[in-house]
Amino acid sequence: MRTVISWALSGYAEATDSEARMQTQVTPPPVEEIAKSLRKIVATGLPIPSSLTDEILLGLRGVVARSINPDDRLGRVKALDELLARLLVHYPDDTLGEPARILFAVAPGFRGSNLTARREAAARAAERDVDHFRKRIEPDIIAGVAWQLHRDSQNYIPRGRAVPPPLESSGDSPTIRAGDVANKEAAEHEELLSRLWAHVYALRAEILRVERLKTWPHDLTEPTTSERVLAEALVARDYEVDAVKVLIATYTQRYGQRITHGDAEFNAEALLRLAGWESGV
Repeated sequence: MRTVISWALSGYAEATDSEARMQTQVTPPPVEEIAKSLRKIVATGLPIPSSLTDEILLGLRGVVARSINPDDRLGRVKALDELLARLLVHYPDDTLGEPARILFAVAPGFRGSNLTARREAAARAAERDVDHFRKRIEPDIIAGVAWQLHRDSQNYIPRGRAVPPPLESSGDSPTIRAGDVANKEAAEHEELLSRLWAHVYALRAEILRVERLKTWPHDLTEPTTSERVLAEALVARDYEVDAVKVLIATYTQRYGQRITHGDAEFNAEALLRLAGWESGV
């Protein structure tokens, strides 16, 4: 019988009886365990080979939620590959961002290159010698990506858990289905859910606008105009932060933590992070 590490025994919920009995984690594994599995990805670089069977990475809730068919191992491999590429593009450390992308073979020109070549190039990008990079910086980069994966999985609730109320999913499009207005409770739920997601996307838009104006203020000819427009954007962003907080409190009080969007399920308290808001949460 296959031996499973102790956290997995208590932290997994069976998803299906399909290939390799694919699992979905109830609780994300420790960052150290994710980092250990990521070393296999670093060895080959992206894209991830189709032969990957690592249950720690393929069982992450964020990977399952992004899989078109979460019961299919190859669907999860594809979702993991796309998630890792996105996380590396937005690596949170500007100094280590490019070395990280080179190490994982995401940076242009490094796909298919061996680990030795990638380490040498990443060390040059980090302005360190190769030995120092391999021993000190590379483990930090891998741990950083592992932490991003861990945080991402905290945004999702595992599928298949019984949560009230059992309502018809609205799918990926905003189409209103018969089940959405089948009764007063369903209609109220869908209305509040739609308003909440509307403000989550509005918050994301305002965060993007603020960052755009900070990065490219020269798009506005007059300095005073730039300052005024940025100030207005900051006010709009903070308004949406407050709106999302209020709607989250209202929703969780009435319906609990599950937030649906298409086939994925999200933790209500994580919606601010999903929109890109970090401070003040």
